[in-house]
Order: sequence, then structure tokens, then C-alpha cells
Amino acid sequence: MVAKDVRERLAIIIPLTLAFFFAWSFRLFGFRDAVLAVLSGDAPTTTTSPPTSSLNPFGEAAFIQQAMAVEFPAPIDYGPIQEVCSRTPFREGLVFTCEGQHGGIGMLRNQMLKCIRYAIHGGGAIVIPSMAVRNKNDLKDIETATEMPLDYLLERATFKKHLAAGCPQMRVFDRVEDVPFYSQRHGVPLQLLGDQFEPNHPRTGLEHPRDWRRNFDAWLQKQSVHPEKQKPVHIQMEQSFLEYPVRDDGDAFVHEFGKILSFRNDTRELAAKVLYALRTRFELPIDPTVAISPNSYYGAHLRLESDAIWAWPPEQWRFSRMKDQFEEQFRHLEETGLSTVFVASGNQTVVHLFATYLRQRIASDLTARVRHVDVVTKYDLLSESDLQRLSAMTFDQQALVDFLVMFKASAFMGVAFSSFPWNVALRRHELSKYSAYANEGSDLLRDEYSVIMGMAADYPYVDSFVTSIWP
Repeated sequence: MVAKDVRERLAIIIPLTLAFFFAWSFRLFGFRDAVLAVLSGDAPTTTTSPPTSSLNPFGEAAFIQQAMAVEFPAPIDYGPIQEVCSRTPFREGLVFTCEGQHGGIGMLRNQMLKCIRYAIHGGGAIVIPSMAVRNKNDLKDIETATEMPLDYLLERATFKKHLAAGCPQMRVFDRVEDVPFYSQRHGVPLQLLGDQFEPNHPRTGLEHPRDWRRNFDAWLQKQSVHPEKQKPVHIQMEQSFLEYPVRDDGDAFVHEFGKILSFRNDTRELAAKVLYALRTRFELPIDPTVAISPNSYYGAHLRLESDAIWAWPPEQWRFSRMKDQFEEQFRHLEETGLSTVFVASGNQTVVHLFATYLRQRIASDLTARVRHVDVVTKYDLLSESDLQRLSAMTFDQQALVDFLVMFKASAFMGVAFSSFPWNVALRRHELSKYSAYANEGSDLLRDEYSVIMGMAADYPYVDSFVTSIWP
């Protein structure tokens, strides 16, 4: 009986001792949760293959879906837009249109936002903006007579949804002919420049933007027109340069207003695929659920296309000189220690020259922090079928892909005479711990995420880029 009792006790003690030993061993090695799951019966009964890399925990489809959803540092907050709209009394019988907006995506986007802001000041309805398409055979010819709808670059449904929620007092029409009683309007459309009431404003923009409504109403009276529901007035906003001081409405509005415009879904998908290829090819810690992933890749925007050299001649603009622009990019790349470089440029020859320049500089500088670089573009990272989709797009449509990839770079640098890098850097600045633009150096904009290279002395005229672009 004694022997039997001992055997029964050992049958209980030994398994418990082993379980206790393994549980504490697993706990010490960080596997406590797994052990508890097994002991509690909550462990899955089937197994799945582990990810191919610890840096790649997402499947491709899930990665792309999540990356597409992160277009801004944070989802839109309608509150600041609603507050601004509530300051202005709206009226029936007044409609603003924004036809013929021209430029690259950075300028086009800002021109549309500015036109909408004037329409809010005026208290009228808005027709969904349209744009002039660039001449594909001459990049500097941006003021063509070929008009394209908003859908050419941006999401129409998203725009209507955001504006309706952010500014419910403002009516939005697809076409000006959809305005009630438009056929009975006051004569021909009245053309108006945004800075018409302050023609001698400083380079930093309008000095009295909140007087715009009063000046506008006085101007309407001089035209001998009075907006009425059954006799509407059509205001055609012409394109003026960067003259609206965007920060006049406060930082909260600045961060949210630009979010009413969203890039085309197909370009966001292609950008997400570029990010996925960057992560898998170079094993980079890119998290699709966040705006910026640290320690992954460097974004270099090179503005050396033919239209840039024509508009900003190298003899006057330091950073229109290829070597100067390349050298500034190299110095910033050195500061970051990153070795994967994603380049955005409309000239692939420039990209190849830049890659050669980086490798030569690294080879000639034995103290260089970075000893090897991989220089890639969207053309190097997309599959053949996606490249065909990209090739079917125009110059400006393709630029949307670069914009979105640049937005998520660990570090970014561009020049000050292009609205593209300003749009990217200002959007990223929302995440910065700094409120001002130049806290870590003397560049026009330098924070922990982005640099707009050079000082004001390096550029004959860039004041308006600093003060008049919505992120």
C-alpha cells in the first residue's frame, strides 16, 4: 500500500514540477503569454506560417490597405473648419468658380484651397474646381486651354464629403449650370483676383485677409449687382500667385483645411505598393499604420527638370545648379545615416547622375558616415503590371505617387523654389515637436523630419512659399 501511495504521489508531483519549471523558464525568456495560453486552453488549434522577416509582419494586401489609409499625419478634424465657416454669413444667389488652375500638384492643390477659402470669405456656393492640364510635350507649358475636372488628380467624392461636413453652410455643385436659376443670372461672370483689394501687399501675403469680405461686398455694389436666389451672381476667381497668409486662421485650421483634398485612390495604391517593395527588398522597418517610420529610408526631391531650369535659372538661383543641389542632399543624408534613398524627379537622367554623385562622394570621403547607398525610384520598385498602370498616367498624375512616398520617408529634403517639397515638408511638420519651421539649423525649414535646403539669401524670392502654402 505504501509503495502504491508513493507511486500515485509521484505521478502528480513530477508533472506539476515539470510544468512549474517550464513555465518559469518560458517566463524568463519572454514567452509567458504563450505558456499561459497553452495552459488555459486558449492556444489556436491550427498553425500558420510565420512572416518571412521580423521586419515584415504584414501581408502585402493588408499592408497596402493600411498604407493607403494614412494620407495625412492624422484623420481630418472638422472642428477648426466649422469654426472658420461659422464666422461668415452665407447667402443664396452667389457662386464662385475656380476654373483653369494651373501648375504642378503642389501649386494646383494650393490654388484650389485658396479659391475655396475666398469663397468662404464671400459666403457663397462653390463649383468643384477644375484645372488646366500640362502640355505633355513641353513641361513648362502649364497654362493650356485643355481643362480637366478635379478627378484628374483628386478624389471628387471625398472632397464633397469633407467640405459638406466641414462647412455645411456652403453649397457644392458639380457644374455651374446646376446652380438654381443659373440661366437667369446677372449678366456674364465677374472676374476677380484674390489680391485685387490689396494689390500692394508685401511678399508674405495679404495684410488684412479678414477685411476681404467687406471689400468684396463693396466691390459687388460697384458692379451694380446684388446676389438673389432667383438671380444669382457668378464670381470667376482668376489665378493669382501665393498671396493668402494661411496662418491667419490659426494653426488648427492650417492643419485641417488641406485634408479636404485627397489624392486619387489609384495613385495612393501605387504609392503603397512602392512602400511595400521598399520594405521587402531592403528589409526596412516601414509601418503602414503610421505617417512616418523612423530609420527606414531617405526621401530626396530633385528639382532639375527643364521647366525648373527655365523658371529658376542657375545663374540667379544657387540650388538650380546641379552640384549645389546634390551636395546639400548628400550632407543631409550623411546626418541621417540612412542608406536607402528614394528619389523623386521628373528627369531620370538626373536621378542616375545623383546616384553616381553620392557613390563618388562616399568613396572620396573616408570619414563618411554612410558607406553604401541604394538609390531607387518608383520605376525600380513597381511590378511590370503596375509600371504599365503608371506609364499610362501623365507627368503630374505620376507625381502624386512620389508625393505620398516622400511624405512617409524617415527624412526628407527639397528645394525652396518648388511648391512640391513645401507641401510635403509642411504636412510632415504637423508631427514636429517644434512650432516654428527652423529650429535645428539655419535652413528655411528644418525640423526632425524634413529640410528645405538653404537660407533666404540663397533664393531671390521665396517668402510666399513660407507663408502661403497649406499643408
